Amino acid sequence: MPELTSPPHGTLWLARHVHLCKLDSTIIVLDLARDKYLGLSRSVAQSLAATVRGWPEPNTHEPLQHGLISADKTSRIIGDLIAQGMLTPRETDGKDATPTRLDSNAPHIALDHNVPGGRGIQWGDVVKFLAACLSTVWLLRCRSLQNAVEAVATRKASHGSELEFDAALAADLVAIFRRLRSFAFSSHRRCLFHALVLVNFLSRYGVYPYFVMGVKVDPWAAHSWVQSGEYVLDGTPEQVRFFTPILVV
Repeated sequence: MPELTSPPHGTLWLARHVHLCKLDSTIIVLDLARDKYLGLSRSVAQSLAATVRGWPEPNTHEPLQHGLISADKTSRIIGDLIAQGMLTPRETDGKDATPTRLDSNAPHIALDHNVPGGRGIQWGDVVKFLAACLSTVWLLRCRSLQNAVEAVATRKASHGSELEFDAALAADLVAIFRRLRSFAFSSHRRCLFHALVLVNFLSRYGVYPYFVMGVKVDPWAAHSWVQSGEYVLDGTPEQVRFFTPILVV
């Protein structure tokens, strides 16, 4: 059997449905296609940094707990990640692995009004809310999380870059959403669904904030929210500042 060797420096790319962030000496990977997270130790991350374009370097001031891994083990790990579709040797099928730079500490204002200040709830709002709920349910249950996130990206790419964020309009729409949501579903432990429905609803009014998925360790937790600049639209700054964004749309 021929000897396994690692690919040359910078010859692999992250698959387009995979996202990552750096938490101290650990790299957390989100595979949207499988809707799962994977934690990579510093030794593995350091090996991947030598072969994956844009892969973040681990902290150099922290000693490796188990030392460097062998070239054979590195090759096996890389081979497994390619087989799982998380890494690709084809640039056309992949992307740079540089993590998102969105700052979850930037928002310091919560748009948590329960009553719209500009106008009352209209029948058109109810129709748009129901459409946002049903389309999100269909995507998550009949398609995948990847499809749901791609739908957010497609809507925003079509219109979001052309419009500035209107905080006053967003505050009214979030208040309307919160009132209607109270009759449809609970937001308790459903942050992903809640955030996806909210950005779906807001897009129907030409409002395109960021949909964010974030993670933290010790203890492990994942959270989804909606933010734009200094505003958090579906929670409080205190709820999101402990999470590091891993996906931003």
